[in-house]
Amino acid sequence: MLSSTAFSTSELVSKRWTHQSTLLSMPATSTETIDESEKRCLSRRSLLFKGIAATASISAALITSTTTHITPAQAASADSLDLDSYLYKIVRVREATQQERRLIQTGKFKDIQRANVKLAVKFMVQNYRLADCVVGASAYLKGGNTAQMKAIDVGQTAVQNLQTILEYFDTSDVENIKVTSSGLGGKEELVLKGLEAAQLKLDEFLGFFDDSTVAKIKAKVQEENELNVKEFDRSLGDIINLPPPS
Repeated sequence: MLSSTAFSTSELVSKRWTHQSTLLSMPATSTETIDESEKRCLSRRSLLFKGIAATASISAALITSTTTHITPAQAASADSLDLDSYLYKIVRVREATQQERRLIQTGKFKDIQRANVKLAVKFMVQNYRLADCVVGASAYLKGGNTAQMKAIDVGQTAVQNLQTILEYFDTSDVENIKVTSSGLGGKEELVLKGLEAAQLKLDEFLGFFDDSTVAKIKAKVQEENELNVKEFDRSLGDIINLPPPS
């Protein structure tokens, strides 16, 4: 619609300038003999041009107004998930912090990736997009920006606790936080405290949401875990590091 209007406007301007050029090329005596109908025609064209220009300005203003006023929920959900999806990922990260703590304390692990604590922490932060989930879920909170920002602050503290574990060690060597028979070479205490602090902050973050909503998500995670155990092929071995009954 805008392109059609623009085309009509430019066509009208072109005709107007052509007409004026013709008038300028006429002798003075000719310009003095323009009849009243021609004057009225010029007047109508001038009014039409002004009307189209005004309409275009109003349309531009409306478009600008529409795209400027965006609610926090809309801004946070550009590639949005629903609230349940955000909380699901957060609950899964919380569960992973518990698993890693048990892994370090028992020294048991199912595969070579799980033996690498640093790699596991990277998965929590990056694969689950924890920081994005915190912001996305917070946008669904009632109470305005104050409640949302308070929740984000708590959630991002959990992210920072996990980032601290990564930053504490040499980032060029992912093998330097590997669970072995000799443990983590004295680094266990820092890693365990970081994982525990992250879990506690995630618990605090989940506390901003309705108990029924959080309980529903945790029940879904529990159901999936039970199905995984039920469907696991026992010929491959035993499942270790299972979460304790909740």
